[in-house]
Amino acid sequence: MSKLVISGYYGFNNAGDETVLHAMIQTMRKLEPAMEITVLSHDPKHTEKLYGVKAVNRWRVLETAKALSSCDLLLSGGGSLLQDVTSSNSPLYYLGVIMLAKLLGKPAVIYAQGIGPIRKKRNRLLAAWVLNRVKLITVRDQGSKDELQSMGVENTVTVTADPVLGLKGEDIDPRIGKEILAQNGVLPTDRERLLGVFIRSWENNAYLPELALSCDELSKRGWKIVFIPLHFPEDIAVSREAAGMMKAGSVVCRGGYRPEEFLSITKNLDMVIGMRLHALIYGAVAGVSLVGVSYDPKVERFLEQVGRQSLLTVQDLKSQVLVEMADWASENQEELNKDTQKKVQVLFQKAWQTARLVEELLKEQRNL
Repeated sequence: MSKLVISGYYGFNNAGDETVLHAMIQTMRKLEPAMEITVLSHDPKHTEKLYGVKAVNRWRVLETAKALSSCDLLLSGGGSLLQDVTSSNSPLYYLGVIMLAKLLGKPAVIYAQGIGPIRKKRNRLLAAWVLNRVKLITVRDQGSKDELQSMGVENTVTVTADPVLGLKGEDIDPRIGKEILAQNGVLPTDRERLLGVFIRSWENNAYLPELALSCDELSKRGWKIVFIPLHFPEDIAVSREAAGMMKAGSVVCRGGYRPEEFLSITKNLDMVIGMRLHALIYGAVAGVSLVGVSYDPKVERFLEQVGRQSLLTVQDLKSQVLVEMADWASENQEELNKDTQKKVQVLFQKAWQTARLVEELLKEQRNL
């Protein structure tokens, strides 16, 4: 029986990262059902209950070292762990876990991570030094590979895909999301098309007035606006602020849902307007029309992967442009979704490639 430790931004109620973990666990256990998985989590009890795995407190060095000392392999990722935009010290934690594994004689894998931006010279030098000593590096997009190479990473870097793209849209049960939407006042009898808006706080939220104007205009055109907070509770406040600026009525979901519930909610939507990367990934997996608003290169990278070019950034968001893009996505929905699904199928195979590379590495470890 293989033993894995997974390190990432887990236990913080960030739905994107939690869905990454959900997808990693699902994928690895399909390859090896009896696999023992331990997650380094901010909330170990919740993580154990949610996923049926072992979990230890990510802040307790002795607990982390004990878990690593008995594992076969450390998986670092997925998600955007190695970036210093949210915190200049954030990469130090994840690189530190990798180095602790190395000190304990355990190989480490960078698992379909999105890399960057890493701006601080100290962080770039340290990342290159550590990553040149790991067993395997996979990243979720070409931009991440380019970022690593620009930092001086000489190790082989394989471009795969975000782990969530390893899930199948046909496996999502829409009934769960329909019930949650009904609990929030979005009833199956409503005739409007459902537009899910996934936003986050960014630079004093100066973009919100333009967003609210666009939502009002889309409401006039027959869309029911539903704000869906992915990071609980942080995204609830900004969603309520945006809803409060609108003249038309809208719904703000309560949030705090499990990964499979967020996927099911998305399955019930007709379109996604997303700042959050994984809102767009949910939409792509579920076969929903996408309009992206970029605040970070990772959003633009994903849109490129699925054949959508983002013309909108949060810094220069204009309501008229956002409405025009939503209109265009709606008018060309069938053709665009067909093209997106072709690309999603390719990304599905790439997401599974990451897991199979790990499987091969585990076999090598057993033969040593």
